[in-house]
Amino acid sequence: MGFFILLVVVVAAVAAYKFRVPLIAKLTGQPPQRIQRAIERRKENKRR
Repeated sequence: MGFFILLVVVVAAVAAYKFRVPLIAKLTGQPPQRIQRAIERRKENKRR
């Protein structure tokens, strides 16, 4: 039973990461394009 719960948590985390832009947009009320630009800016800043 513990393995099944762990598996569900891992699958939910992967799904949330994959659909993070629409999820964040819905939670914050911002347009998805704005969220995507912010994520891209953070990636660019990390590379420097």
